[in-house]
Amino acid sequence: MVFILITLFIVVTIILAIRLFSLKKEMKKITKQLEYYNNQQTNKKVDVALIDKNIENLGLEINKLIDLYVNEHRKRIHFEDEQRQAIANMSHDLRTPLTSILGYIQMTEAADVPEDEKKELLSIAKNRAKRLETLLKDFFELSIIESADHHLKLERINIKNVTIDVLMDFYERFNEKKMEPIIHMEYDVSIIADKPAVTRVIENLVSNAISHSEGNIIIRLEVKDAIARLIIKNDAHALTEKDVNSMFNRFYMADQSRLGNSTGLGLSIAKSFMGKMNGRITAQLNDGQLSIVCEWEIAENKY
Repeated sequence: MVFILITLFIVVTIILAIRLFSLKKEMKKITKQLEYYNNQQTNKKVDVALIDKNIENLGLEINKLIDLYVNEHRKRIHFEDEQRQAIANMSHDLRTPLTSILGYIQMTEAADVPEDEKKELLSIAKNRAKRLETLLKDFFELSIIESADHHLKLERINIKNVTIDVLMDFYERFNEKKMEPIIHMEYDVSIIADKPAVTRVIENLVSNAISHSEGNIIIRLEVKDAIARLIIKNDAHALTEKDVNSMFNRFYMADQSRLGNSTGLGLSIAKSFMGKMNGRITAQLNDGQLSIVCEWEIAENKY
């Protein structure tokens, strides 16, 4: 009996020793793989084809952590690139009107410049100053919107009424451009959103369409699958798919020659507002027509 117990003890001890050796071997294997990965000697993650199920689960969790790190690292790099580009673009956009303003002012200071020419030069300088003011206001507004501390007041609003009110404010601009917008507003639908933010989004989209349209503008409100879709469409044969993919980026302007008073921030502001309202904004180019689509969930009727 004693012999059997001793034998059993020895067998169990050997099994435990083998088990411990295997576990230590697996841990060394994981450690070595992580060391190679951290030293950027390999892109291979932890091998999950391990002997022990618990260590295999540990390997899976480590791989999830690596994926999270990689994704966050990519986001950080992308954010830093965007910030650098935004600063570079803003620096350029600030410097251009400032240089122009200083140039026109210096020209007016010349002794041989007639009074009527001085007035014209000062008028041009004033217009450049207004563009600079608009740029600074837009950039400040965008920075406020994107701040984590900036919260919108979400409430039930009638998207049809808000859109019509905005279009009425653009009556003079439509006349100046000799445009007659084609409006399809058949649906009386409510959404949960911030009214000033929705107003700003529509203003920016309509203003963008008027500035760059090569024909009439179509404004349509659609309802499908509990989603309200506001579509602003205009001819834009000069645009490319690259332009459409980049138009919501800060400072992006497809046609620099038609810059005018645009700051290149209007669509970025619209996108930021839509994100804050849990909405969605997209752009599509089909047969030379640009469609910018805003989507909100329809507010449920409460009785």
